[in-house]
Amino acid sequence: MELNWDFLNKLTEDFGDSYYLLDSNKFIKNYDEFLAEFQKIYPNTVIAYSYKTNYLPQLCSIVNEKGGYAEVVSKMEYDLAIKIGVSPSNIIVNGPLKTKEHLEHFLLNGSTVNVDSCRELELCKEIAKSNPDKILSVGLRCNFEINSTVSRFGFDVRDEEFIEKFKELKKIDNLIIKGIHCHFPDRNLESYSKRVDILISILDLLFKGDIPEFVDIGGGYFGKIDDFLAKQFNCNVPSYSDYADIIASRFKEYFKNLPENKKPKLILEPGTALVADTMKFIAKVIEIKNIQGKNIAMTTGSKFNMGLFGLNINLPINVYSEFKNEEYIKDIDISGYTCIEADYLFKNYSGVLNIGDYIAFDNIGSYSFVFKPPFICPNVPIIDYNDGNFKVVKRRETFEDIFKTYMFK
Repeated sequence: MELNWDFLNKLTEDFGDSYYLLDSNKFIKNYDEFLAEFQKIYPNTVIAYSYKTNYLPQLCSIVNEKGGYAEVVSKMEYDLAIKIGVSPSNIIVNGPLKTKEHLEHFLLNGSTVNVDSCRELELCKEIAKSNPDKILSVGLRCNFEINSTVSRFGFDVRDEEFIEKFKELKKIDNLIIKGIHCHFPDRNLESYSKRVDILISILDLLFKGDIPEFVDIGGGYFGKIDDFLAKQFNCNVPSYSDYADIIASRFKEYFKNLPENKKPKLILEPGTALVADTMKFIAKVIEIKNIQGKNIAMTTGSKFNMGLFGLNINLPINVYSEFKNEEYIKDIDISGYTCIEADYLFKNYSGVLNIGDYIAFDNIGSYSFVFKPPFICPNVPIIDYNDGNFKVVKRRETFEDIFKTYMFK
């Protein structure tokens, strides 16, 4: 995506002075590369794209067209997948909060629900009993020790009750336990190595030679990032192939005595790994001032546009100017438009910067606009820009969008 001041200024004239830029071709490339690294080792690998990370219908539709699954954690996301045209059998439902009404809808529709708690398990049993002519598909979310932080999701596999609950479900003829699932936020290879080892031990414990339909190892993978960003994570950033070598190779070895058509699906739930580097956020510099010796630039954006990861780190930026000879400014903080003192998009930037410049913040595709609250201003548009052409895939929000759910009188 080649950018310059003239192009960004033209977009500003058409769409406003801040917006997201999407590169959907890069998303396709990431999807294909990620899946290929796993499939060349373990062919029966499937991507279940994490809708919560970035639920742009444009991107979710690409996943569906490529035969990928939808990984959803709410009725809202489930309805989006259905609206896009995803087959219910290609939807995996995760998350800790599923009402009986929603569970019944998911299960009777033919989707797979990864059960997260004893409460959900009992609800699934009730639904199965009330619908004896329907085959219901579930998985079990497994909770085990990865590091010193205790996850709040899933079943503790060390608890004897876990085995008893599994046996209870096995007795229900029309409720099929199709596999096991886990998900942790850790992105390092050591974490994934532990996950694979423990999931294999759970397969031995629960299935005792039977073959489940799937093993779902969840998400949490790093995407493609540059050196500037990698240095802020305090760890070695694995590549797609690094993850595949750790995960796919181990399952290939474990299931080596099975023919390919008998091996369970290896399900991956990437979000950030596919989408983070496919979007930029563009903001315009409207003021530069010095207060008590500190240089501060104010922009038309906000840290609330930056999302989850932009809150604690400096994302990579590029500055685009209409001037050839700009002033070099040292240690300038780039701030947002809100009334929050802590609204900074980048701290301690040193480089050329002037009023009227555009700043492009990279790696903004993950947990960004989906995290933007209707705080002070509505959200900005999202523009897909590829091969010299652009189209709006989400229009700028309006007053009416924000306040139509409120009762004024």
